[in-house]
Amino acid sequence: MKIKSPLANFTELLSEVNNSSKLYSSTLRANEASTRAVLVDPLIRALGWDTGNPAMVEIEKTFFQARVDYALYDSNGDVKVIIEAKKFGENLNNQNILLSLVNYAFTSEVKDIFLTDGVIWHHFSSFEPGKLAPSKILDLENDELVEVAAYLVQRLDAARYWPDNKDVDELSLKVNQIQSTVANLQKELSESKNKILQIPVPEPKQVNRINQPNIQNDDFKNIEEIGNARNTKPSKLRLPNNTIISLNSWSEVLRECVKFTLEHNSNIEIPLSDKAGRKVNLLDLNPPQKSVSYVELEYYGRQIYLYENYDSNNCISNAIYILRKVPRQHMQNDVAVIYR
Repeated sequence: MKIKSPLANFTELLSEVNNSSKLYSSTLRANEASTRAVLVDPLIRALGWDTGNPAMVEIEKTFFQARVDYALYDSNGDVKVIIEAKKFGENLNNQNILLSLVNYAFTSEVKDIFLTDGVIWHHFSSFEPGKLAPSKILDLENDELVEVAAYLVQRLDAARYWPDNKDVDELSLKVNQIQSTVANLQKELSESKNKILQIPVPEPKQVNRINQPNIQNDDFKNIEEIGNARNTKPSKLRLPNNTIISLNSWSEVLRECVKFTLEHNSNIEIPLSDKAGRKVNLLDLNPPQKSVSYVELEYYGRQIYLYENYDSNNCISNAIYILRKVPRQHMQNDVAVIYR
């Protein structure tokens, strides 16, 4: 029985990427984003990197004043590889590009940096004064693809940095849990200080759109029209009563939509299952298990718990789900967000 090796499969993918560069050449030469989507992302994913999980791959990460296209993390949360992608056919020997790579290397202390146009890959493993030449150049068009595949697997395979096959989705959720815990601690600290000073705790800051002349309706996008929100971050939420709230996470969007619904519907049955198909309740009378992100709320004299252990897309789907329980007379406008 003939068995195909994993390296052979990766070699075939390299050949497909090279063919795609020729087929879509005019588009790729004009657009870096297309180059990344068609030529670079497939290779990174094939090497085991989940480009949709920021715990593993962070897109357009900022190092001080520098921004890189891909920052690849290891299982300890440290950036180990940087990949900078340029549009197909761009001169990778451009001095400005090389100097920016040096900046990345010294500000991030990352040893392995790859520069690519999707077909040509330059690997920099060290920078020395006066020496900007890559340690290895790979060319999908002219090199032996088996050798290219072997080199990329050896230097860029995710298994090198995730040897224990840790569940990166679980790690991503833990990041959200930590952020939620910090937010709750900050709230408790603020409330404690205000009690000591005998100053009433202010309500969360809500700014009406009328008082925000610089915010245009065109800046907002209906929450039901958002496709994939991975690797995005919201900055403003517009509720059905046109109240605008500043925030910085999709879990906060879900939280505010739930609070609005609870304020305008007194007949919601608790516990309430979620929309994401999980074996948990979105709203429950009992707190979730330990280490799970949740928020305590009050609903007509009862203490209830909002489960928040969701990724961005599930936060959105549950926000839409809960808002459909708001009576129509309270829905003056579509719920929308500004995000990037």
